[in-house]
Amino acid sequence: MAQEWAISFYHSPAWKHNRKAYMERAIDTPFGLVPPMMCERCYANGKLKPAKVVHHVIHLNPQNINDPNITLSFDNFQRLCQDCHASVHTGYEPPRYAFDADGNLIEKKD
Repeated sequence: MAQEWAISFYHSPAWKHNRKAYMERAIDTPFGLVPPMMCERCYANGKLKPAKVVHHVIHLNPQNINDPNITLSFDNFQRLCQDCHASVHTGYEPPRYAFDADGNLIEKKD
């Protein structure tokens, strides 16, 4: 959920336009060309997973929320899936293992 000081920015036409444009373009990275709408971190790890979030690499705060070089610049964006975004902000990593119907430990596949 957006902080109170950021709500108007996230509802702005400029953010909506730039977010959509960034999601829909291929991204050239050292790991290759990331297809549109795909998570950049997952792609760097050899996985192809849909992105859900355009993340600000330099996190937004009350001091920079009105700086378009930070808020609207593609250079400060990264497409992430929900798991990668949670990992960036909280250190959360999704579990790598689960249990099958018989209670046996199995490795989860993405």
